[in-house]
Amino acid sequence: MKPYFLLITSMFLASCAIIPVPVERVAVDGRRFTESDLDFIQSGTTTGSEIIANLGKPTIRLSVQNILVYGLRQVESGTVWFIGAGLSGVGGLVEGESKEGVYFVLDDGNVVTDWGRAPVKRGETWLSAAAEWAGSKAIKVPKARGRFELDTPTREQSLIYFYRPRDYQYLLPLVPSAKKLPLELANYADILQDSNLVGQIRWQSYVAVRVTPGAYNFTVNADTDYVVNPEIYQSATIRLDIAPETVTFVEVGIKAGLGKIEPILVEKIHSKAIKVIEGLRESW
Repeated sequence: MKPYFLLITSMFLASCAIIPVPVERVAVDGRRFTESDLDFIQSGTTTGSEIIANLGKPTIRLSVQNILVYGLRQVESGTVWFIGAGLSGVGGLVEGESKEGVYFVLDDGNVVTDWGRAPVKRGETWLSAAAEWAGSKAIKVPKARGRFELDTPTREQSLIYFYRPRDYQYLLPLVPSAKKLPLELANYADILQDSNLVGQIRWQSYVAVRVTPGAYNFTVNADTDYVVNPEIYQSATIRLDIAPETVTFVEVGIKAGLGKIEPILVEKIHSKAIKVIEGLRESW
């Protein structure tokens, strides 16, 4: 929410009545699914290909958990009127966000075994939200690793590790890097491969991405979830030319200050990256 708390508090202490006007919800990412949109799904019969054919490209495919996630992000806006003595009043615009996920768990044959929908809590990634939903339904899915493990690339799939050892670094002179920014403004950042979401990285964590050999653009969007001024959040792109059977490391930094928040992406050699990434856990 925007910081109208002090205004609300002062009005309340002055014995003012608060009259909320119903908010309007506008979808900014994803789409709303009605029950009729989803009534074709039959667990044990419907395939992942049929899901995508009917519902379109998912927000993210969690490859390790084998879950298709369709995320909906909505902005909620409305006006709250404060009525005081003498029936005078003032209005204030309130804006916030809400998120919902629709999850489809697939087996090794790409057939839906379980599915459902649930609201997403503030600060949750699609992975952590999917894991929480699965846990609430007693559905077992692989969890994020608690410590770094180096996987083995193949001729068909090389590995790229994005790792974020710090929270925000500062563009302002003489201000040191933060271990953790207060107020939960830096929960995670999105990682996109040629515009497709492939991971969300928290501070002190890493994301592993498997790709076929080739050249790719990877973009990191700074955290714009539940923030008041998303226009100050920038994105950064790095182009990687990936050879077969290779492991690539990209350090993700996010700098704040001077009126903007900006990712910094730097490819690192193995010897320097491994010393840092070994102390991190897989992003969750």
